[in-house]
Amino acid sequence: MGNIYNRSYEIFKPLVTRINYIFVPLDEKLKIARIKTSYEKYGAFILLISTIVSITSFVFIAFFGSLLLGVNLINFIIYLLISLFFGISVAVFAYFYPSFKISERKSKIENSLPFITIYLSTIVRSGLQPKNMFKMLSRFKQYKTISVEARKINSDIEGLGMDLPKALSRAILRSPSPDWTELLAGLRNSITVGGDTSKYLEEKAHGFIQQYKRRLDEFSKLLALFMNIYITTVIVGLVFFVVISSLMVTIGGVSTNLVKLFQYLLVFVGLPLVTVVFVIIIKSASPWGSES
Repeated sequence: MGNIYNRSYEIFKPLVTRINYIFVPLDEKLKIARIKTSYEKYGAFILLISTIVSITSFVFIAFFGSLLLGVNLINFIIYLLISLFFGISVAVFAYFYPSFKISERKSKIENSLPFITIYLSTIVRSGLQPKNMFKMLSRFKQYKTISVEARKINSDIEGLGMDLPKALSRAILRSPSPDWTELLAGLRNSITVGGDTSKYLEEKAHGFIQQYKRRLDEFSKLLALFMNIYITTVIVGLVFFVVISSLMVTIGGVSTNLVKLFQYLLVFVGLPLVTVVFVIIIKSASPWGSES
């Protein structure tokens, strides 16, 4: 993947330099999202894929549009605008992709915190030293996102020779989740001042479980809302458009081929895309987000 970033930067370096201010906000997000490239190269990558998508979609749309509607200036402009829309949409998605990755990590961490905190509390009560609990947690493959965070903490301790409070401070800086940050900060303070770590973890586990229950309740309501929106807006709206557009062709004044083109695009492109978007939104909002 590094080669595509480098190649993109070679091609679009002058343009990226001129509009550098657009991509500067991505710098910190790329680090937290663990996308290993500079914001300049990632910005060039955005420009590259948006250009490729625009050109590819224009060729595809123009080819099939010409077969159905013929060739004229108005159609050419429409094809160009549609292809630019696709290219800009891809660019916007790529720009916010690091934020999506951060949000995904945040959700996975927060959904697993109730169970992980109970696990940590049990480890501490067994008499194991606090610095070793992250070593054990790093092997806990059921919750991969948390285990990756624990592995980094353990690496700082064993690989770089840091003490646990300093390793926790580094983990706090790269944390995508306020709840995870709060847990680590509390652990650091408890270890530093000699507090009751086991009791602290028990209290945090109880709080996280209550939050998890609330998220389950909110998700059930959100799921019902999305189902209603999907059925009434997407399905019924699509059927309504097909019926109305067919009536307009019957009455006259509208090109049959143009209506067919829009109907095909809506049914075979628009509906699947909207469905995929709904599935992604629901999956991302689910407290049972996959860790695989």
